[in-house]
Amino acid sequence: MKEKAELSPSLSLTAVGLLLAAGVIALAAWLVSLLWGPFAYRAGLAGTPGTLTAAHCHVTSSGKYSKRDCTGTFVALKGTFADTSAQTYDVARIDDSPIRVQRRSDGGYTQPRSDRAATALAVIFGIVSGAAGLLLFLCLLPLRVSFGEGVRLGANPQPWGALLWLLSRLSVGAAGAAAASLVMMVVLPLAERFL
Repeated sequence: MKEKAELSPSLSLTAVGLLLAAGVIALAAWLVSLLWGPFAYRAGLAGTPGTLTAAHCHVTSSGKYSKRDCTGTFVALKGTFADTSAQTYDVARIDDSPIRVQRRSDGGYTQPRSDRAATALAVIFGIVSGAAGLLLFLCLLPLRVSFGEGVRLGANPQPWGALLWLLSRLSVGAAGAAAASLVMMVVLPLAERFL
């Protein structure tokens, strides 16, 4: 009876830790899946590429932000598909040339924009970094796990040593990638203007 009473708090803490870890992983996966579609279309990796010849464009403003919406004829680059009532929102620059757009699977249109793709990518990497950091924290909760100075991560009992090593690298690497994506968010639009 005493052994069951002594094991019970340890098992319940492990179960809570595993549930929290599963929740962190599920939430991170759900958030990344929400952002992956917009990133893929903004980066030009998904959808049917084509051009939109704008017949009408109008600017809508809200506060200090304004966006340009255009309606016109979409023609796919490959194939014979055309849509005479195509509408795309939040168009960057407009001149007389056709606008490069991606036809989404829902029938809408998105203009590939490197700054918006870099923003979505930065958020995706930030989510991965944050989730890895939370999982790292959960791995440190057992008293026998140490992350202190002079202690090699692999010296911890398994599987904690391997998890600490993996999660620490993932968290730092994803944070670095998020920072690089934020820099790209600023640099790419500037490069596009001068090229």
